[in-house]
Amino acid sequence: MSVTRKLILYTLKKKGLKFFTISDICYLFGITNNYASQIVYQLKSDDAVEEIEKGKYIIAGSCEYPLLIGYKTVQPSYISFNTALYVYRMRKDIGEEIYIATPKRKRPLDFKKYNFKYITLKPYKFFGYCNTTIKGNKVIIAEPEKAIIDSLEELNYGPELRKFRDILKKAMEIISVDKLIDYACRFRDKSLIARLGYLLETAGLSLDIPDNFLPKDYIKLNPSGERRGKWISKWNIIDNL
Repeated sequence: MSVTRKLILYTLKKKGLKFFTISDICYLFGITNNYASQIVYQLKSDDAVEEIEKGKYIIAGSCEYPLLIGYKTVQPSYISFNTALYVYRMRKDIGEEIYIATPKRKRPLDFKKYNFKYITLKPYKFFGYCNTTIKGNKVIIAEPEKAIIDSLEELNYGPELRKFRDILKKAMEIISVDKLIDYACRFRDKSLIARLGYLLETAGLSLDIPDNFLPKDYIKLNPSGERRGKWISKWNIIDNL
């Protein structure tokens, strides 16, 4: 390995840049895109770095915690849904699918054993995230309240509805119920508010949400289920689980 490659690798590690792009190399060392690409190609040939997708790399061995890769591959974005629930210990395992919320559109990405899925949110739903450090990696992740709301809104990327009550019970020690309800209201979806209110109540929390925040007609707790079950007038919910 030449001195130039050693210097670049040393600098990346010193700055904590486990994930980097060709543009990062150009900026850090004041070199051209072509020259940076050649050096990174050599580093890749030496197995010192791994390519995630075109122009995006990680230092070899940095994939042991995939959240670093997840939100870095598209900006702006944050970790959410089942993946964030795992971080907050509301789920037992991270799984092989990593969920990233973003206002942009991006195709799924496969890297090693992980499948990164990018869930496109409307701009007014893109809020409620924070910076944190996990296992030495700086990541942007949904606040626990937002991870719950995202998951309840997009059920394909969150836990099964049957498990939501247990998740809400586990979450009570770390969430603000007021913030949870406020975030749900910001989604402008009365069905979401009704589902959240009913699930919180069945999890043991007494709530009183004004009727004007709830749907006028009965909605199904499980949108994909049949329209039969227990009819709950307070929430205009059909509990079809």
